[in-house]
Amino acid sequence: MNIRDITKRIKWQEGAPEAPKGTSDATKSRTIKRIQTMADAIEAQFPSVRYCNQIKLKHMKYLKEAWFDNEGFAPATMGDYTRAMRLMIKALDKERHWFGHLGL
Repeated sequence: MNIRDITKRIKWQEGAPEAPKGTSDATKSRTIKRIQTMADAIEAQFPSVRYCNQIKLKHMKYLKEAWFDNEGFAPATMGDYTRAMRLMIKALDKERHWFGHLGL
């Protein structure tokens, strides 16, 4: 699945001029890889979902309730994927509706 639309809409933390410490390039790269991995997992489980604008709440529930457990992630890694999921949902403009249902 192409996630370009999602990555363009992510609002990364930018540093202030007096303290130019925003989100590092390494963190951005790792987060984008995690979002791509989750998008690929959605597409593998739901082949009809080929574009990021087709992602629905049930797909995110699948990730959170089944895929995270099946992958056997360590708690820290699961936290990283959860943060990436939050950014993904915000980029899709669904946070108001989905965060409560997903417990985020």
